[in-house]
Amino acid sequence: MTVEALRPEDPAEIGGYPLIARIGAGGMGQVYLGLTGGGRHVALKVIREDFDGPQALARFRREVATVERVRSRFAAAMIGAGLDAPPYWLATEYVPGPTLRQAVAEHGPLPPDTCLRLLAALAQGLLEIHGHGVQHRDLKPGNVILAPDGPWLIDFGIARGEGQTQITQTGAWNGTPGYVAPEVVREQEPVPASDVFSLAGTIAYAATGRPPFGGGRIEAIIHRTLSGDIDLDGVDPRVADLVRLCAEKEPGSRVTLERLLELAASPVPLTDDPAYRGVVGAPPPVPLSVADAVTFGLVPPERTKTAVPGATPLRSRAAVIAAVAGIAVVVLGGAFGARALLNGDDGGSNGGEATGTGKGSGAGTGSGGGSSAQGSSAPPSGTPSGRTPGPNGRPPDEILVKKPTLDYQNLAYSPKDFTCLPNIRVEKADEKFAYQLQVSAPRQPYTKKSVEFGMRFKYERPTNYYLAAQLREPGPYGSAGPAWVTSKPLLYPQGEAGEHGLDLSYPNDFSWNASKGATGLYKGVWTIVWMHVQPNGDAYYLGCDGFTVK
Repeated sequence: MTVEALRPEDPAEIGGYPLIARIGAGGMGQVYLGLTGGGRHVALKVIREDFDGPQALARFRREVATVERVRSRFAAAMIGAGLDAPPYWLATEYVPGPTLRQAVAEHGPLPPDTCLRLLAALAQGLLEIHGHGVQHRDLKPGNVILAPDGPWLIDFGIARGEGQTQITQTGAWNGTPGYVAPEVVREQEPVPASDVFSLAGTIAYAATGRPPFGGGRIEAIIHRTLSGDIDLDGVDPRVADLVRLCAEKEPGSRVTLERLLELAASPVPLTDDPAYRGVVGAPPPVPLSVADAVTFGLVPPERTKTAVPGATPLRSRAAVIAAVAGIAVVVLGGAFGARALLNGDDGGSNGGEATGTGKGSGAGTGSGGGSSAQGSSAPPSGTPSGRTPGPNGRPPDEILVKKPTLDYQNLAYSPKDFTCLPNIRVEKADEKFAYQLQVSAPRQPYTKKSVEFGMRFKYERPTNYYLAAQLREPGPYGSAGPAWVTSKPLLYPQGEAGEHGLDLSYPNDFSWNASKGATGLYKGVWTIVWMHVQPNGDAYYLGCDGFTVK
């Protein structure tokens, strides 16, 4: 799901945290995206007014206590809570990445080796959490975030309203049909092994893309959970055997997490698994300020007065999105995909004031050196003329896009969800920069004849780091790219505090001798591809962005 704009009835802040979007609804209330005083993103769960009763509040207090208790690399940490007076709220850290459910829905089932590594990673996570005396009690694909540093577990405590997930008049249980263990359905007390059963269903889904005990009415799913076999049709035997050990009907018969770690051990970490890295990509950031959220229409303009105490002001034109497909927000009521957002110019502000220069040394002045070639074309054998590095490692006049795969040729910006597809792997040496990449471009349909856009790295200020931008015109041209144009390689500027970053304008910064077709804007969806340029002129994909001209 995408983020939603705040509604008139929504507060401007909760517990001192300014709100910048709605990101879903949990079992007991609304979940918002907020900011701390240092500009850190948090997920804020606020209990609903109609749940403001002693029993509901007691449940919520238990949820807060559970989250506070867990200190694990696999769990989002609690940042704060308000339990003294309504509205009652809980804030946890924000973790980017798609949920397992989203990843499988978009990319299909995971390969067997990836499933085994994911199984081991989640088993390790559960083992750490159980070590804190906490059971997850609702492990499922939607509660697993696939982050660049590995999977995270969310939604602890199952603090839900009365009557939810009820299957009889006399009792109710917490959990999700198809993933909840038989002993929980039978109204027995959940045990740590109950999480192992849920882990079986989660990995079965990852391997098949299907619900582990089928679909249909809840009663039918529960019947199959109690007396049927988990769906492992077509699953690699190595994965199927371990899943069956986890899915035994009796908790005492299930494999222990310690033994599971031994059986699923792999010399290759999950984070180095090619398929895992492919579905995770480089998560895009979300709005960095209330002003960013206002620009995109998520927050009413009058709420720009809501400041974050101590926050560093954001520069006017840079920020905020890395181009990858999909983002998820860690919330206790579930995981909700968040749209990639930014603080870019729209058709009514500054977008047409193209200056032709970027901020900082080397931007638009020629000190960035060189020129470029079309990203889709490869040079003849040997060293092309003009590809000799210049002084101080400055890239040559002509750049060459390395690894111009079919995915790279087909890469295009999607205005529907503000991402670029298909996903493209970033070189390992550039991963930390791609993860921090924040880009800006108009986010509303644009009408002017020239446009400004930019990029910056959120934390790093790399030295001697050259970049080039490739602009792709509307239309399904693929590898032909008749009007793709590329900027000169430009040195990433250092600038003053908060002012580092690179801004470009089209067509000004794309109108030079070797760049063909920089003739102006016309209707359609334009794609911006950012590349890191090596001293020898080799250019590697870093990130993607885009905008729409109407």
